[in-house]
Amino acid sequence: MMNWKEIWMTLFGTTEWLGLNIGFWVSMAAVALIVIVMNVIFWSIGSRTDTKETVTNRS
Repeated sequence: MMNWKEIWMTLFGTTEWLGLNIGFWVSMAAVALIVIVMNVIFWSIGSRTDTKETVTNRS
């Protein structure tokens, strides 16, 4: 069975960064990725309203 903590320890020698567990940083990265993806989807959909420009003649 693959032990992720053991692999991480072999590669980097620690399971903490800035005093916080790597699991915390992985979850923060996952949340940030979800937020970015949701924003990209939201802003790419655009407005569903009619986008015709109304011209008003003000003299």
